[in-house]
This record gives sequence, structure tokens and C-alpha cells, in this order.
Amino acid sequence: MDPDAAEISSLTTVISDAAARIGKIAERRAEDPDDPLIGRLHEIERMLVTAERRLRSTARDLA
Repeated sequence: MDPDAAEISSLTTVISDAAARIGKIAERRAEDPDDPLIGRLHEIERMLVTAERRLRSTARDLA
């Protein structure tokens, strides 16, 4: 396996975990529908999920 692919794979896991954690925070905060951070947290989660997908694709291309 290409060493860069292995590193990208590792980073993908970290980003996936971060997205899941951010999503859980957003869910907890959703108990207060007026919380101004909910939308921002969901946006960050979506960006991380997109980054995860792109990294997985890049790792596949390197393998």
C-alpha cells in the first residue's frame, strides 16, 4: 500500500470520528430549538462528512 494512502486512511478515520462526535453534540443541543449553535454544528458535521468521502476516494485512487 502506498504510504500516503495509509496516512490518508488514518486521517479519514479521525475525521469520521470527529464528524460523529460533532453530530452527537448537535443532537444534545437540539433539546433547545432556539440554540444558535445547532445549525453551525450541523454545517460542520456535513463538511467533515464531505471531507471524509473525498479522502476515502483519494485513498482508493492511491491504492
